[in-house]
Amino acid sequence: MKTVKLLPCALLAGVSLFVACSSHSGWSLKGNVEGAEPGTRLAVEACNAGNWYVLDSVAVGKNGSFDYHAAEPAQWAEIMRVTLPGKGSVYFPVQGSDCLTLSASADGFATGARMSGTAMAGAIAAVDSIVASTDNLDDLRRSLSGIIVSDTTGIIAYYTIGKSVGNQLIFDPQESFGNRIYGAAAQVYDHYKPEDPHGQVLKAAFFAGRQSLGKSVPQQQTIELPAQGFIDIVRYDAKGAEHKISDLVQPGKVVLVSFTGYDQDFSPAYNKILNDLYSLYHSKGLEIYQIAFDESEVEWKEASRNLPWTAVWNSPQDGTEALIAYNVGALPMTFIIGKTGEIEQRVVDPSQLPAAVGKLF
Repeated sequence: MKTVKLLPCALLAGVSLFVACSSHSGWSLKGNVEGAEPGTRLAVEACNAGNWYVLDSVAVGKNGSFDYHAAEPAQWAEIMRVTLPGKGSVYFPVQGSDCLTLSASADGFATGARMSGTAMAGAIAAVDSIVASTDNLDDLRRSLSGIIVSDTTGIIAYYTIGKSVGNQLIFDPQESFGNRIYGAAAQVYDHYKPEDPHGQVLKAAFFAGRQSLGKSVPQQQTIELPAQGFIDIVRYDAKGAEHKISDLVQPGKVVLVSFTGYDQDFSPAYNKILNDLYSLYHSKGLEIYQIAFDESEVEWKEASRNLPWTAVWNSPQDGTEALIAYNVGALPMTFIIGKTGEIEQRVVDPSQLPAAVGKLF
């Protein structure tokens, strides 16, 4: 599993201008390529609909250093690459007026390069490292799906979902598992960056794959999965007792399936909304099944100790299966299972929960 290539890319246009990063609004890439011949030109490349093209180039100096500046900031977070002819490419993200630094050698340009300067650049490098070091495809899918569903930038999910090994897609939108992952990645953009065109690319691939799988495609092409019924989840509470969503789903009851993290900033406000709803409607048949994705079991137990509803923990060992099953691309997320046992609505904005739940009582 040595050959790695990037699939769908997005548009980026720009013009180079060699000025200091601190005095120009465009993004920049500087660094050093040890062992590169002076005058060697590095190609700075962008991508349009899956086709890479040379946006500009920059010459390597006598000591292997180079300094590239784009005239304009990147409107959206984009994936770019810098290529040393005959030695391969290094992929990196740019957003706004980012300043990035590359450290590489000519002989190991594609495999040993280090890109730094932003958190996104570090995340992209981590993805490449996982792909290069993981031989088992199932393990690779599990690792990368966790990155995709926990991403809040969009571009990391976008880059990760497009990776392939050799000629094989890691995530194929025309396969059931890959299609759910595409849906989760598209939700990142729906939730955080609805105007970003990258999200439309992912959404189009998701719905095209869904159609090829023989599943219905909503007329408005909004991602509302699962469409009918519900997918059961089995996890354990702070006392070690097993709980299933199906334990709560009964005729006449309304169940909120809450995906959250108690260690997140949004948690207190989100749980207050749930508590208000629980106090108001529990006697009328409202139940809450809340699954938390905290890293620390000790802190999770402390936070869940006094909650009146069913609160369970998804440990790091449990992985991302629950998130993938429900196409959760961002936390918090709430699914409303109605009185007939079918999912009525997926609620991204917690402030909309009172109105959505109130309609069912």
